[in-house]
Amino acid sequence: MRVCMRARRGARQAGRWLAAFACVLAGLAHAEQGAEAEFDIAPQALSTALTQYAEQAHIQVVTAATDLGELKSAGVSGRLPTLEALARLLSGSALRFQLVGKDTVVVLDERPAPPDSELPLLDTIVIVGKGYTRATNTVTPQDFGAQAAGVPVQFYLNSLPGVNAQLSDPYGLYEFGSSLRIRGFGNEQIGTSLDGVPLESYDLREGSPPSRYLDGENLSELKIAQGSGDVTMPSYHALGGSLRYFSSEPLGVWNTQSSLVTGSDDLTRLFARLDTPAWWPGGPMAYLSGSRTRGVQFDNRKASMAVDHLSVRVREDFAKGSLSLGYRYGNRDDHDMQNYQANGQVSPTFDLLENMSGDPERDALYYDLWTNGRRDQLWSLQTRYEPKPGLTLEAVPYFEDKRGYGYAGIAPSVAEQLYQDAMDASPQRSDIEAYDGSGVTERKETLRGLRRGLTASLGWRLGAHALQLGGWLEQFDFSQRRPIFNVDDEGRIELSEKPIALYYDRHHDTGVRQFYAKDTLSFFEERLSLAAGFKGLYVARRFEGIANSQAFNEQRQERIRRIDKDYFQPQLGGTLKLGEHEELFTNYAENFSAVPRNAMGSVSYDPTLRAERSRNIDLGLRSLRGRYSASLSGYYIDYRNRILQLTVSNPFLVGEDVYQNVGGIHTYGLELANYWNPHPSWRLGSSLSLNRSRFRNDYQSYDVITQQEVLLPVRGKTLPDTPKVMASADLLYRHQGFSAGATLKYTGLRYSVTSDAESVPAYTLADLSAAYELEGGVHWGKLRFQLNVYNALDKFYIGYIEPSDRVDAQSQGNFFRGAPRSVYFSLSSEWR
Repeated sequence: MRVCMRARRGARQAGRWLAAFACVLAGLAHAEQGAEAEFDIAPQALSTALTQYAEQAHIQVVTAATDLGELKSAGVSGRLPTLEALARLLSGSALRFQLVGKDTVVVLDERPAPPDSELPLLDTIVIVGKGYTRATNTVTPQDFGAQAAGVPVQFYLNSLPGVNAQLSDPYGLYEFGSSLRIRGFGNEQIGTSLDGVPLESYDLREGSPPSRYLDGENLSELKIAQGSGDVTMPSYHALGGSLRYFSSEPLGVWNTQSSLVTGSDDLTRLFARLDTPAWWPGGPMAYLSGSRTRGVQFDNRKASMAVDHLSVRVREDFAKGSLSLGYRYGNRDDHDMQNYQANGQVSPTFDLLENMSGDPERDALYYDLWTNGRRDQLWSLQTRYEPKPGLTLEAVPYFEDKRGYGYAGIAPSVAEQLYQDAMDASPQRSDIEAYDGSGVTERKETLRGLRRGLTASLGWRLGAHALQLGGWLEQFDFSQRRPIFNVDDEGRIELSEKPIALYYDRHHDTGVRQFYAKDTLSFFEERLSLAAGFKGLYVARRFEGIANSQAFNEQRQERIRRIDKDYFQPQLGGTLKLGEHEELFTNYAENFSAVPRNAMGSVSYDPTLRAERSRNIDLGLRSLRGRYSASLSGYYIDYRNRILQLTVSNPFLVGEDVYQNVGGIHTYGLELANYWNPHPSWRLGSSLSLNRSRFRNDYQSYDVITQQEVLLPVRGKTLPDTPKVMASADLLYRHQGFSAGATLKYTGLRYSVTSDAESVPAYTLADLSAAYELEGGVHWGKLRFQLNVYNALDKFYIGYIEPSDRVDAQSQGNFFRGAPRSVYFSLSSEWR
């Protein structure tokens, strides 16, 4: 009931925003929709004409699985709306196009199939990023049908080279059991955005993973730069790579979509979306969608998991621009998952109980005491204005309100010790009370964050130059408090009473200022393109409060100010067309990451901590030949000033950590990806990643057992949780309404400690799918039945690794077991 009430409150707030937006739009005159551009495309082969169109309209055209054959185009010239120009190019070809994301269209083939021939296959796995100076790929909705309806958006990353995405289960219901690494960098070092809004995700408490807001059905496009994000990427921790998620636009007609999923671990998921036409002639169009997911953990069927989403988007197009208002609400409730050892045995330090034992010391790990919840809301207003040809202004103001909680059981002996430590340090204090002997005590962490920001950019095409100027402003206020309380006779935590002790009460204010400039020049009829740019970053942090339990014991309030800045982070790159289908690319980038906020609350904050830095070099070759596309890239990364977090292993003493610079890491590797449609009914894809990430030098570290500084001999050792080899293969077959697919993903051996003394073995996962789709005509749309089997061979494996950098004799990582075989049946429908 509480979840429903919160959802209704979020919906009411969305309604107020939509009403205000509608009032503004009511006074605006609607003109011809779509941006305009100047075209000069002569009559020629349609495939070549579409290539020129993409360059002149600055729109990505996806045709990888559409057979253009010998089709011709009459060409187009003059200043026209971009979509009208595309329609003229396709005129008479029996092809049509569909807008699937921001500046991306898919060309669809509606020609009748020849007798005894399969229907053309319209979907492709990945679009190799033509024209980019970095290793770049784009995943489009055409691939999504091979996955179960509603799987988290991160799921689509695993088919890409260099990416290791781990999920707690196929639906990622436990965020703390999921991880993402790209070329050795973790998700805390990768820039992420959603519809232009930066999603800082250094940790899950202050961060906002995209799966908190975005249903897979609403994802239109995902762009990934494996090596280094573009200078335009808003982020203050992106050392390697970027992820840009784009949600779909309103369709502009009455349309409903729905899906029902049921399967393993009592999972049920409902999704529904309603699109509207223009609300009045020349008015805005919109969609409203929502989803509800419920399930249990695969290794504890008593532990429930729940996720709810609500999304609203309203768009208004004008002759020279557009406005798009978005509101997203995410609600999550879950139980913590069991930890494991590298050998697959249950971790003795975090062995959650499914039933009470009667021993309060042991019952502190009763599963129902370890729960988490998040309530997140995000508003954004995408604005685009083209006052004259070649000049484009874009801005995205946004506001985010995030709240959360986390409960955990605390052993009586730990509570008594924490209380006694506080009283020993300050004997006269009266703000706490002793453990009352009522059994297990509990802690409750409360989280609150408010983010307000703006991204803005100016694009200007001037002759051979394509100039980009822009910036990012943000103010982020975040607080977290973690006290321990007694419980009453009925086992309820006594939140209204004085706490037994306090781990911390932290308040962070973070101000971000980022600016960038970039120029791309084209030579020799655009066969050679050179890009040069830089970005500057200023991050000012202010910390106030009780930093840790030691400060609480001493009744000491901390006030810390810190500024990390680098006003010149250059990026240089280029592409060279070797012919009609192949091109070389290269890129050099310097990146900078501010010191994490948690370092300011550590037990021994070091004001001389240096910001992390990286130098990224990419060099590669691409080939795009209609039904076949491939890329081969090599890279080198010089990662310096690595910041290490040392955390005490006792789960009851979370928060006792130390941060320090520990040297650098050298990373180099090769990535190969190819995608092939040998026949209209077949699709083949594969990728291979070779990576070597090594520590450059030994470093001094802190032994939490002896409480002394010791030398950690890691020079030449491999970075934890970074496999040297990864590979994937994908096969999809479709004949008329039937389709079937298989995916294999190999993940090599991974280490869990910096000494390379502990590791988890390599493994290969196989996923299978089968579906049948019924076309119901223009108004009935389609009906789709689908069966998905994940980990079809029921392979036991370790998924997410939480590496350890400790140097005591018992140093080892924490592990989450990968989900066993999971089977899901889904029914999806669409009506117009």
